[in-house]
Amino acid sequence: MKARSSHTTIARIGRHLLLLGFVVIILAPFLWSLNTSLKPLSEILSYPPTLFPAKIFLGNYINVLSQNEFRRFILNSAIVTLFSVILTLLVSLFAGYAAARYNFPAKEFLMLLLLAGMAIGRFANVIPLYFLAIKLKLFDTYLMLVLAYSAFITPLITWLMQSYFKTIPVAIEEAAKIDGCNTWKSFWMVVVPIMKPPIVAGAVITMSRAWNEFILALTLTRSSDMRTLPVGLHFFLTDYGVEWGPLTAASILSIIPILIVFLWLQRYFLQGFTSGTLGGS
Repeated sequence: MKARSSHTTIARIGRHLLLLGFVVIILAPFLWSLNTSLKPLSEILSYPPTLFPAKIFLGNYINVLSQNEFRRFILNSAIVTLFSVILTLLVSLFAGYAAARYNFPAKEFLMLLLLAGMAIGRFANVIPLYFLAIKLKLFDTYLMLVLAYSAFITPLITWLMQSYFKTIPVAIEEAAKIDGCNTWKSFWMVVVPIMKPPIVAGAVITMSRAWNEFILALTLTRSSDMRTLPVGLHFFLTDYGVEWGPLTAASILSIIPILIVFLWLQRYFLQGFTSGTLGGS
């Protein structure tokens, strides 16, 4: 019994050390960026490098936030991300509900085809999207960015929604219809409130993808008034070198909104993945 207990303790310690190693690997780049953002240029370029700043220096953050272009990048990202989330959730809710509740010809094939489309990837589609935007006169507009972002993430969110819809008993909707609700009313007043966990999970996933999208934003925009935050970060890589202080400060600032949203909604986000969202087909 003692040998078994000792073996269990060693295995538990090994798992904890392994998890700790993963945490260190994941957090190391963030902590190093945060550390660099709090140093003046002379200390950033000093050799040997210092592990911690000799004195907290906020000049990099003040420099970045004082730039009108950077504030515009934040605004553009916020607008595009917000409408991408709204459009993706609406389309995914309707498509997921139809896939879960109705039978129609080739339904399984269409759902697999929808998901398989994600395997093509953005890089293969970016040039056709560029010419499509030019043809439709939507190049360098919010609308094109929103449509492109939503198109790439909607298949995944649709699958999440339809899997969760299947866990909701049809009897709930039938009872609502007996009480006088039609299909549309029972969907919005009965079903959608139950869907809060997958809706939050889908919103967080979509927000993260849209907020951090670089390739599509770089290809489908031209003017600085339409550039988003990830593209804006690239402008700190100048012909004269990398502005490490402002770049790391801007990177930290770009992470904060996603971090706040995730910490605020993490309970619903995790529940969306553990209450049937990924179960079923």
